[in-house]
Amino acid sequence: MAMLERAKAIIRQEAAALERLSNRIDENICTLADYVLSSKGIVVVCGIGKSRLVGARISAILASTGTRSITLDPVDALHGDLGRVSAGDVILALSNSGETAELIELIRAVRQVPVTVAAITGLASSSLAQAADVVLDIGPMQEACALGLTPTTSTAAMTATGDALALILQERRGFTRQDFARLHPGGSLGRKLMRVRDLMWPFEAIPVFRPDTPLLMVLLSMCRASRKSGVAAVVDERFKIVGILIGESIGLLVERGATPDLNEPVERHMQPPLTTISEHAFLDQAVQLFRQHEMELMLVLDDRESVVGVISRHDVVKPFE
Repeated sequence: MAMLERAKAIIRQEAAALERLSNRIDENICTLADYVLSSKGIVVVCGIGKSRLVGARISAILASTGTRSITLDPVDALHGDLGRVSAGDVILALSNSGETAELIELIRAVRQVPVTVAAITGLASSSLAQAADVVLDIGPMQEACALGLTPTTSTAAMTATGDALALILQERRGFTRQDFARLHPGGSLGRKLMRVRDLMWPFEAIPVFRPDTPLLMVLLSMCRASRKSGVAAVVDERFKIVGILIGESIGLLVERGATPDLNEPVERHMQPPLTTISEHAFLDQAVQLFRQHEMELMLVLDDRESVVGVISRHDVVKPFE
């Protein structure tokens, strides 16, 4: 129990430090955001040790929210990687003490080109702060470590400051869900941000039949289709969709021993198109509808309420499970 209480106390200590930081942060973060927004260069994030790891995270958050950014190891920079820095870049240097020797040396070296230097530090009077154009002062931080040495509270404060900078830049840029989806095409997050139109089967790729067409003819046409979706649409005389035939459903009937009469009209085996969804909807909206209605397919509509495709439960729901 004592161990659990200590864990809770550490979290409370860091949370309290972040609360103090929220009251301490000043207009300098807005000044830095303006520098970044007006710059034609990139944000180059630098740090040593734990600050380097925090800087890598900040750089990643910046890049994923619309602000071009890279990380630069100060030691490597002093041995040739300084060539990664160009005129107009914004250098974001992280050091709690503000006296990290390699970082100070890097700042002196990088002044050979016209760049803006910003610092996140816990000491506004430090050498790093004095060398910077703009300083985000997180203030003195009592580390949560019992020895008062392990970078914990200070790195949490640096991380939060970086998050604040990245997100106000994101908002100032008008960064949208569509922009986020463009930069996150992979993984479950990328799928959630995809649109229904990205996974639907276009209507022109789906075989279309009248209700009285024999089932055999429909199944043969589905097999011969250049893009085998396993789906056929059934339309009336006004070309309005009145049903959908799912090839898998016929296969399940055969597996259960209930072989259908292949000469029967397709309308006896079609499923009514009960639910529709906009082609602009996000995939997570489609997942919700599929789970709510327990159906296998949905019709996809364009802005004029015309059917432009179908989307399958298998293609959408399974990857989210």
